[in-house]
Amino acid sequence: MTDEGEGSVNAAPGLARRLWALALLATSGGLLGSACADNESSLFIRMRMAEKSEEGRCNATCSPSEAFWTEDAVDAAFQSSHSAMLLVGNQIVQRGDSDVLRTETSRVQLYEAEVRVVDIEGNDVTPGYVVPITGTVDPGASSEPGYNCADVLLLDGATMDTLRGQAAQRGSDVQVWATVVVRGRTLGGQEVETTEWTYPIRVCFGCSCVDTAPSECCENPAGEDCEEADKAEATCPGALGPVDCRAVSTTCANYLQSFGL
Repeated sequence: MTDEGEGSVNAAPGLARRLWALALLATSGGLLGSACADNESSLFIRMRMAEKSEEGRCNATCSPSEAFWTEDAVDAAFQSSHSAMLLVGNQIVQRGDSDVLRTETSRVQLYEAEVRVVDIEGNDVTPGYVVPITGTVDPGASSEPGYNCADVLLLDGATMDTLRGQAAQRGSDVQVWATVVVRGRTLGGQEVETTEWTYPIRVCFGCSCVDTAPSECCENPAGEDCEEADKAEATCPGALGPVDCRAVSTTCANYLQSFGL
């Protein structure tokens, strides 16, 4: 009985060590899971900012209180690609402290976006692609995130070529969704990325082209009868507005036929 008792006493520390190791493993696993969750919630895409034309330039104000769009419309006859100004938020807690000379490491430097474009059935229109982006997003104050904009290529050249052909063949709009993941790196060296953000885009072919009156002005805008003709007001990318035929120096019909679609 003494031997059994001694054996039992010797086994207890080993069992305790094993239980302690399992506890540590479970704790570390929980921490890793938490870190992954924090990584995806630290950075996020809030919305597509509305762009306004001011003195011939399209500008957007990077703030959640400013106007935003819920859908883009693109005429593939006049655009070879399409970009959008996205508002990106940073929820990482501030770490800088001037009292102890601690620098702020929670600012996020954006460096790339991964884009995938799918049709209404969820099928890839073209293979996904990664594009470089720039911008720094400051940490927020109190419970409010910090914000900045990133100009992201939503439809690259290959995707636009495919959608142009589809829209021309159908003779109607093609509806797609661009799914975006933005990636960045904090000044402290931590990699962060957003969850997938999806945005609808309508693509047409030649739907915005407008012939002037008389139509001869399309090919000869400097003609005597064309000097007084009003010009169509330019619109910013993402908003579909009239495109004057004089911009392509031919009638809309001739211009669209030149694509061979």
